[in-house]
Amino acid sequence: MPFTPERLAPQWLVPAVAVAADGLLLSYNVTLGLAAGALLAVLAAVWLYLALRYGSLSGTPSARVALAQRVRAQDELRRRAVLRSRAQQGSDPAEDA
Repeated sequence: MPFTPERLAPQWLVPAVAVAADGLLLSYNVTLGLAAGALLAVLAAVWLYLALRYGSLSGTPSARVALAQRVRAQDELRRRAVLRSRAQQGSDPAEDA
């Protein structure tokens, strides 16, 4: 199966690193860790609101995914046209003579 960016989902790397950094801060200084955790919670709530309202979690189809599907369909049509033209050229009796 070919590699597609949808399969990798790198957007989860940033929150994972942020939670790990918060854990390190929490183990270093409880007050600092709690402040960073509160900041992360606020940022997560804002991101969730925006994602539900306008973004990927809103249920609207992604323009990027639609474009990729259209390009794949056009590529498949081109491939079929090339195969069809090769088949028609091979069956031409004028070329055999």
